Amino acid sequence: MRRTAPTKNGRTELQTETTQTLMTAYALHVVQSEARIEGRSDQSVLDACLGAGVAFPYNCRSGECGECLAELRSGEVRELPGADPAIFNDTHRARGMILACLSYPCSDLSLSAQLRAESGPPIREFDTVVEKVRRHGSAIIEVVVRTDSLVDYRAGQYFDWVLPGISPDRSFSAANRPGSTRIEFHVRIYEQGRVSRHLARDLMEGDILTLRGPFGAFQLSAEAHRPALLIAGGTGFAPIKAMLDEAFAHGSRRPLRFFYGARRAGDLYHLDTMSAWSSQHANFSFIPALSEEPAESAWTGERGLVTEVIVRQLTDGLGAEAYLCGPAPMIDAAVALLHRLGVDPSDIHYDKFTPAV
Repeated sequence: MRRTAPTKNGRTELQTETTQTLMTAYALHVVQSEARIEGRSDQSVLDACLGAGVAFPYNCRSGECGECLAELRSGEVRELPGADPAIFNDTHRARGMILACLSYPCSDLSLSAQLRAESGPPIREFDTVVEKVRRHGSAIIEVVVRTDSLVDYRAGQYFDWVLPGISPDRSFSAANRPGSTRIEFHVRIYEQGRVSRHLARDLMEGDILTLRGPFGAFQLSAEAHRPALLIAGGTGFAPIKAMLDEAFAHGSRRPLRFFYGARRAGDLYHLDTMSAWSSQHANFSFIPALSEEPAESAWTGERGLVTEVIVRQLTDGLGAEAYLCGPAPMIDAAVALLHRLGVDPSDIHYDKFTPAV
């Protein structure tokens, strides 16, 4: 990607290859809602519903959680690949079901879904200014953007980054609690990833970055006393950090144990923040685990996979809520472990990350 001169509206953009596609508008109707929904052939059914303020159930928006399952009453959709066959397969298709996040309208639609009680903060698209780009080790960059006004979102939610010429949009979780005109993001760099390499190489302070959101339902419950187990790997650190930030700001006294998995000591970041919170809040403990740290290093903390450390640290998880965020293999292993430890499946909440390649 090459940096170009400012466009006519003053935006400094990052040039990429673009593909022009024809867009057709369609009318969407959800039986359980009176909202008027204007759909587009280049927009998922889920995003069209969310944009219209419909409290449609969802979380991942990538076909992995199955929460946006809906019955297609009439009309035709185009389904993108990527659905986890364990949660959506030909059996569902034969029953006339769709995953709204992977379905794009090809005609006017009528569908039925079990809506949530409320829709959450409104989803909107807005420009921000990149205020800080900071490298953490070799694999993570921290990006802080400045907004013109306060953005309504909830700790644990994520935003789409609308990058010129790149489709689909990439999504990143906010790493700080709401209530500021700054939003912090953590981006993992993949050597073979076109987008992440571009962000690491070309994103600069002063650039205009367009965001769309907020999205997601990954957030701490309002429970005041039940212990919470927080488990993350890689940039799954970001939404957990935001939720902790919010909990401490509201004086939460519930026991909070944060298990974080990384490969080597150089992959750990924001240790000063974790140390300060551990000192300031007796109900909080931070347990980092390194899976590939050289045996001869000076590291004196936990070694092994984060799931192995959890086994050593916990005898059971009875009565606890669990919040997991990070790569899919880690999430799957941790969920299975929590089941064995006795955590009720309804108390396990997770957000699987898909690499921003």
